[in-house]
Amino acid sequence: MTYTLEQRIKLIEDRHAITELQYRYINCNDGGWAGPTHHDPRAVADSFTDDGVWEGPLDSVRVQGREAIAELFSQFQVIPFIVHHVMNPLIEVDGDQAKGQFHAIISTTTAEGQAFWTFGRYHTEYRRTADGWRHSKMSFEASAITIYEKGWGVEQFLGQDSVKPQFDTTNR
Repeated sequence: MTYTLEQRIKLIEDRHAITELQYRYINCNDGGWAGPTHHDPRAVADSFTDDGVWEGPLDSVRVQGREAIAELFSQFQVIPFIVHHVMNPLIEVDGDQAKGQFHAIISTTTAEGQAFWTFGRYHTEYRRTADGWRHSKMSFEASAITIYEKGWGVEQFLGQDSVKPQFDTTNR
């Protein structure tokens, strides 16, 4: 399909706005060095549509609606340190709807002082509203959640031994 210059510019602007929305969401959650983590649960909630859905990794939690999202993220303030490293955005815009995927590496310290890594992808649906782009559904697909000292090679998911790869070296 051939797009006009105006359509191409609009697509670039939409992708940029969605990327900034995702990064603002992340920035509202990171903290522990110059202020608390999850310092603005209201801003997190306002980045969603009124009926927005947030789903945690490994089916750990699912909430719907801005008030429920704000309440959940205020509970996350007990986490003393968290940094999301978000990269590799893939965004498909279709009119006033969009889908996106961002890879993430998340460094966290629990209230008990245990450091751990989370690796995975955000799968997000977006909707254009009168106030701009908003998340309509966000889920996180974890590829590893592991204690820092052990790493994902020893224990890919907390409490589970990783599947050890089998290498056949007989046919070299």
